[in-house]
Amino acid sequence: MKKSMLIVAAMLLPKISLVEAAPSADNLITYPGYTGEYTDFTLVVDERFNQFNPNLWAKGDGAVGSESICRFQPQGVEVKQGVLNLTIRQQAVAAGWSEDHQQQKNAYNYTCGELRTAADKPIKYGRFETRMKAPNRQTASGYISSLFTYMQGGEPREWEEIDIELEGGRPDKFQANLIYGLNSPDWWSTRQWGAWEDKIVVGPVDEWRVFAFEWTPNAIKWFVDGKLVKTLSAADIDCQPECVAPQVKPTPIPDNFTQLMMNFWIPNDQIQDVFGGNKKRNKYPMVTQYDWIRIYQWDKAPYGWSE
Repeated sequence: MKKSMLIVAAMLLPKISLVEAAPSADNLITYPGYTGEYTDFTLVVDERFNQFNPNLWAKGDGAVGSESICRFQPQGVEVKQGVLNLTIRQQAVAAGWSEDHQQQKNAYNYTCGELRTAADKPIKYGRFETRMKAPNRQTASGYISSLFTYMQGGEPREWEEIDIELEGGRPDKFQANLIYGLNSPDWWSTRQWGAWEDKIVVGPVDEWRVFAFEWTPNAIKWFVDGKLVKTLSAADIDCQPECVAPQVKPTPIPDNFTQLMMNFWIPNDQIQDVFGGNKKRNKYPMVTQYDWIRIYQWDKAPYGWSE
């Protein structure tokens, strides 16, 4: 193991297990045939949520733009009995400053939860796995829960995002996304780079399932319980020989350092019937759960984390 990896191991233990030899799936509930070993990927984070680790994770304090009617608050992120709970509550939040967004936020009537890798733990390429469960469909009809990468920055300002999203209105599907844009202030303005979103039937997502995606320079692949369900290659989105509507500009596979994120929120009335689901059957508090997270670096571009 490289010296930088040893430093990370010393800094993050016992919360995070960095593996020196073959990845171990001991005591990990997964699916039949799971080994935790993948060609060209090395396990660097094995998060079992035995306790909250502030060296690896940061809690969000913003919101998902105007689409969300809840604000991320610390109480929306709880680690209990080996499980991460992201919770939405019917709970007032006063107007106030958001460090994440560097702007003032209006008051909200609901709180929700977001977790992201720390700013000093950037990631670029890799395999990202989680065992997660959306809230029961009988008491949760409108929500979005997720595992995704996200960055907006640089010059020109790029929006790069790779998503796994679960929706209350589609409890037997998940959405696999790539979102990209240049100087795009909102989601609608990214559409000219293509709407790379598929709602894929995978069976109940309000039961424990293992979701994963692999991100390399030439392709993004999405998996559910070990089964490959979608591949998006660079050749699919580069507009060669021409763009396929509605795309009007070529899109690259994301190539910037970013953060891995999870969040759980409820959509506003304007978008709920097309994204997230109608909230009429929601009962609060409402919880999405994550049993574990595994982060694998792509061996051709190791992260090189250090203190």
